Amino acid sequence: MANRSYLYSTNVVPGPDVKKETRTFTGISEWNYDIPIIYKLLLSGNPRPCKSSIWDMPDDIALIGDYALGVERLKEFLNKITLPTARPLVEETLQFLASKHSINKYFVLECGEIFDMDDEPIQEQNAQLLDEIRNLDVEVERALASLEPQPVEKPKPVGWLAKLFGVKSPPAVESHDDPLQPVYNLGLGNWSNILYFDFSKP
Repeated sequence: MANRSYLYSTNVVPGPDVKKETRTFTGISEWNYDIPIIYKLLLSGNPRPCKSSIWDMPDDIALIGDYALGVERLKEFLNKITLPTARPLVEETLQFLASKHSINKYFVLECGEIFDMDDEPIQEQNAQLLDEIRNLDVEVERALASLEPQPVEKPKPVGWLAKLFGVKSPPAVESHDDPLQPVYNLGLGNWSNILYFDFSKP
């Protein structure tokens, strides 16, 4: 099984005193081996540590943030994506987050499986992630720059001696990767109300 980060929405701050029958805890998205910037933006509305709802640990190893403010921060970011081919993914994202099945008071980000890949204490990694989320400007600029079209690599010219022996210049190197892959890498296109760890009521 892949180590994943998990994004949920909930109506209460997770903790030992919360009664399960009074809470909603809805899946939003999960991502293999990474914590994409989309998740960080959605958590950026007044983020703070909270108890995990997946792992029974005494320390606060999850993060919680305000849902409405997080969505507004995400919209600001998505409005800066100018690729016309990315619009369907952007619209899908906004529709999913505006759905009555998704909307709640808070977002919760669970990254215990990601932290577990590192030797550093999980609580310290969670504190570092919280600091990243509170200071996203550089990462946002880097993410937007990754969407800029990459130039085709031009071949190096062949020298006169090689030409004498009939050696030709190699063709220009073209990328055959999915042009939308950098957009997917942001964390888009993977929305679902049912995640691997499912807390929805029967």
